[in-house]
Amino acid sequence: MKKAFVNAALHFLALFMAVCFFQITGSFTSYAEEDGRPDYQIRINRAANCITIYERDDSGTFSIPVRVFACSTGKAASGTPLGTYKTSSYYQWHEMFGGSYTQYAVRVNNHIMLHSIPYNSANPASLNWKQYNMLGEKASMGCIRLACADAKWIYENCRPGTEVVIYDDAENPGPLGKPEMMEIAADSPLRGWDPTDLNEKNPWNSVRPSIYLQNDIGDDTLYIPLGAGVDTVKRELGMKNANGALYNTYEYSLNIYGNYNLNKAGIYKIYITGTEKSTGMRVDKEMTMYVLENMREV
Repeated sequence: MKKAFVNAALHFLALFMAVCFFQITGSFTSYAEEDGRPDYQIRINRAANCITIYERDDSGTFSIPVRVFACSTGKAASGTPLGTYKTSSYYQWHEMFGGSYTQYAVRVNNHIMLHSIPYNSANPASLNWKQYNMLGEKASMGCIRLACADAKWIYENCRPGTEVVIYDDAENPGPLGKPEMMEIAADSPLRGWDPTDLNEKNPWNSVRPSIYLQNDIGDDTLYIPLGAGVDTVKRELGMKNANGALYNTYEYSLNIYGNYNLNKAGIYKIYITGTEKSTGMRVDKEMTMYVLENMREV
């Protein structure tokens, strides 16, 4: 009887500690091994503070770059370890050392994670904006920091078991280059929020530009003739400010990412990043692109 009581007490204690652990560290998300998402590989260039996401080619090799993110790795040379790892635990919010919090944390290796810029509390309005302004530089204790939208993309699209390769190449950030990140002004009334966070309460939404189709037929889909160049794709797009006024082409830049082939008819998912040149404010849009042999099919 005494032994049974002790065992029951230990079981209750273990459950209590587990509940406390999740309250402290944040919400934990577990995904099935096979959940329908495509295979990606995450390559982190520690020396350049740049992350490139790859998809497989027809031979099964991760050779097609589809996304690129600026990041911040460890300040100390040994902070972010080199090597090959696999993602495991996923947390929507996670408490870090020193009492700070991060969004969309994905474990890479023991205490090393991919995650957002730190917040002062588990509240998206409590961003440490000075740390945000260090994106693209070495700034962390060892984890890999990203803008909120980029951390969220990895959290939602790269399933557990995704391969992560951490390497050094200071001369070459990667095949898609390294994105430039806007800086938050010290006197900005919006500085408590990450500018890329698409939370409906984010005050940056009131000044965020948008991407639109020049010849929108109502389905928010790009139709491109077979053999066209990337410039043709860009000419089908435009940007406007938060008030709906159209920008001139010299006032913004567009980058198009994804696993697509303009010389092969098909349906492709693409990612478009638009940047307002005067402020550095960024907007992202995912679209479907049809590459057609006969444009009369549209």
